[in-house]
Amino acid sequence: MHSYLREYLRRLRFLAWNEREQRPRAFLRVYIFLITYTGIFISIPLLVAPSGDSLFRSALLRAIFTLCVIGLLFGAATYIDKRPIHTYGLQIDRRWGVDVLVGLIIGGAIPTVATVLGLLGGWITAGEAVYTPTATYVRDLGFAIVITVGIAAVEELVFRGYILSNAIEGLDFRWLSQPVTIATALGLSALLFALIHPAPELVNGLHFLSAGLLLGLAYLLSGQLALPIGIHAGFNFVSAYVFPTAADPSFAVISLSTTGPNWLISQTGLIPTALQIPAALVMISYLWWRAGTHSISIDITSKLKIR
Repeated sequence: MHSYLREYLRRLRFLAWNEREQRPRAFLRVYIFLITYTGIFISIPLLVAPSGDSLFRSALLRAIFTLCVIGLLFGAATYIDKRPIHTYGLQIDRRWGVDVLVGLIIGGAIPTVATVLGLLGGWITAGEAVYTPTATYVRDLGFAIVITVGIAAVEELVFRGYILSNAIEGLDFRWLSQPVTIATALGLSALLFALIHPAPELVNGLHFLSAGLLLGLAYLLSGQLALPIGIHAGFNFVSAYVFPTAADPSFAVISLSTTGPNWLISQTGLIPTALQIPAALVMISYLWWRAGTHSISIDITSKLKIR
């Protein structure tokens, strides 16, 4: 083999393979994971019958997709990352369950307060509450919960558990301080999170970016995925099914009609986006009360090299 070609292959291997850790480098791990994740996301709706957009089909697809992503995470942990599965923020115990409940309250409070502000401002009009416990109503409520929990669990496993964890390790350069490493990893994971969500207007993109930062901060401070999963699920369920501002929601606890601009009062409008700031303060206060500190969790800093 020519010496130039041999040197080229050596450098290529150095860029792609971490000899000391005996695994691919972080950027390649994330790339392989995302390519596989995207393939699963695209293929499942094509393989699962029946066709259509019913609530049942959406719940079925979401349940299957969630199981596939959990399997993907186990495979990535075993064969690519070569680490225990609990290091992705899945050290499940009693405290983990409490964090989920607190997250549900914080996340659900954002669209609730946004709806109250919309009512006070005259931008939203509330219809009658639909709470008759018929079999169809209870069934649709169950489907809505499956969809909500599935979306929250999958996106937190992917963007916080896997991508943010690997980004922290991949950006752990000697010439970067640990705070800069963590902040840069948080920004990159939030940006990826925003890019995979449709944003017809700038304010929608800003919402998803700030949501990625909020959820990433919850992961960094708690060291576990319980709090971000709870916040994510609470926000999605209340905004999509309790106080939906969509023109024709598939299921609604309280029907709403809107007269204000979408950029202000929609699910991803300016009001819900701005309310993420007080939600972050409440989250930080809770973690300070629970752990006595508001610094980055030891579960996160342990991913960094000792300098």
